[in-house]
Amino acid sequence: MAESFTTTQQQFASYIRDPENTALPKGIEQRRMAIYRDLFFNNFDSTLSTAFPVIKQLHSPDEWQTLVRDFMIQHRCQTPLFVEISKEFISYLKTEWQGDKERPFMPELAHYEWVELGLNIAEAEWSLSQIDQNVDLMTLAYSASPLAWLCIYEYPVQLITTDFQPTDKAEQPVCMMVYRDAQFQIKFTQLNAMSARLFELISNGMTPVDAVTELSEAIPHLSSQAIYNGATGLIRDWVNKGNLHII
Repeated sequence: MAESFTTTQQQFASYIRDPENTALPKGIEQRRMAIYRDLFFNNFDSTLSTAFPVIKQLHSPDEWQTLVRDFMIQHRCQTPLFVEISKEFISYLKTEWQGDKERPFMPELAHYEWVELGLNIAEAEWSLSQIDQNVDLMTLAYSASPLAWLCIYEYPVQLITTDFQPTDKAEQPVCMMVYRDAQFQIKFTQLNAMSARLFELISNGMTPVDAVTELSEAIPHLSSQAIYNGATGLIRDWVNKGNLHII
């Protein structure tokens, strides 16, 4: 009985994923299976449409439905939580999606669109470190807030529309600070490469002074003092926004 039930489950799931190329489960009439087939597809379609509105706009209705169906056929989700389906879609685009030369940016664009949802459902609580005005911020140690994500992309994902679909990577990496603030709003801030590297270094335990030294060696055409002054302002701003926590 257990084997028969397991077999039926597998047939049921296979048909829902790929009804055009899979036989109906034995003993279940087509009318009933059509209800489940359409229900599952429509739920996936609705979830992905909400999470990835730009990607959907880039495709015709038929192309979009084909993409959703291919995701259902090719990808094996690693979570039973429906809210995680959009994250699984990113994994699909990185691994199973065959892609096309006209839209090589798709995996990165999907991640860029997903981060807002990712931060919205993050369980971490927002918190703020108090700044002692008598303490030099450049002498302290920091950790990144779990609600502040540094995202680095090879394509200009923030500019992609139906009228702009780049096939070439950007000349410089696109660095985005995405964070959730005290009002539960998701904010996007574009950083230059030096600012992004500074955040990366100090959030991984390096002191700001040592980070400035490393940046000065990597960017010799800028004076150490200019980098130091810029870093001081950035760190104060990140701490005030809750993006960095004083350890």
